[in-house]
Amino acid sequence: MAKRQKQRRPKTISYELIPATSEIGQPMYDRLHRLLDLHHRELVQQNVRIALAWATNWKADVDGRLVLGKCKKASDLDRELAPFDFVILLNRDFWLHARIANVQRDALLDHELMHAAIAYDQDGEPKRDDRGRTVFRTRKHDLEEFADIASRYGCWKRDIEEFARALKRAEVNTAFWVSYSKLQATLRSIGIEVPKETLVTWRDEDRREVLLWAQLRQEAEVKRVDVTLSQTMPPCLAAALQPPADASADTTTH
Repeated sequence: MAKRQKQRRPKTISYELIPATSEIGQPMYDRLHRLLDLHHRELVQQNVRIALAWATNWKADVDGRLVLGKCKKASDLDRELAPFDFVILLNRDFWLHARIANVQRDALLDHELMHAAIAYDQDGEPKRDDRGRTVFRTRKHDLEEFADIASRYGCWKRDIEEFARALKRAEVNTAFWVSYSKLQATLRSIGIEVPKETLVTWRDEDRREVLLWAQLRQEAEVKRVDVTLSQTMPPCLAAALQPPADASADTTTH
């Protein structure tokens, strides 16, 4: 009897180039070029060529630390194969998460751009290779962070890494039942009062989303993580907190 052949699984691809003209890539490259023009003019003047790519398989380490991005300088061989001087690798799960604000994406991309630097000769001029191309190098952190990034975004990296870990913890189970009393108490703990009569009108998934949002607010406040979550308030909660359309109308008869 012939042995049953074991089915082979295809190898997982860990990196994926982001096309600049794709629907998802175009706004990302627009963001990249805006940051280059704002804060990295020296790179623009040297016609730096930067590609963006997804890191699709990055996982948190044993201490829960998650790599959000890396800036990789192209080697001489890399430059022969593709028209890039640097490739910025981005954690796809983090970048595309619905609760990540654009200012956090700016901080991450700006941080990685700080690693891209020009190599200068002894006369203070940009070095050139045999083909006349600018020679680049990888800049190290000033301390744990670039001073320029800290001045523009504050201590963003520690905050965002902690926020990313909180998101993972809170989303372990997305199909659990949320009681009205538990949800009401959680919202009340962060200073939001919603009548139970309103909560009972929400769908199960709405209550789960609001509970997740409220728990993240709790954790951010306890750990003093500087992350603005109000921008991503669930729609059902935002609608419940809005005053009636005619609340400000003057109904007094004169």
